[in-house]
Amino acid sequence: MAFDLDRALLDECVHCGFCLPTCPTYVISGDEAESPRGRIYLMDLATRGDAPVAGAVTQHLDSCLGCLACVPACPRA
Repeated sequence: MAFDLDRALLDECVHCGFCLPTCPTYVISGDEAESPRGRIYLMDLATRGDAPVAGAVTQHLDSCLGCLACVPACPRA
């Protein structure tokens, strides 16, 4: 089941990777799904119905600290 999310918000990410070294959960884990661009990719999959919102997707989204350290590093922000 897909959920509604503004596609324009997801499409803003150019997947450059500048956010990676600023994200505490990515730095600690080294797991792409624990990075801002990884979470955006997971949201994209969920909006298309290609990944269930429950389970791993929810776990990775919930582990975001909400610190917004990724925002100043993003060339699109």
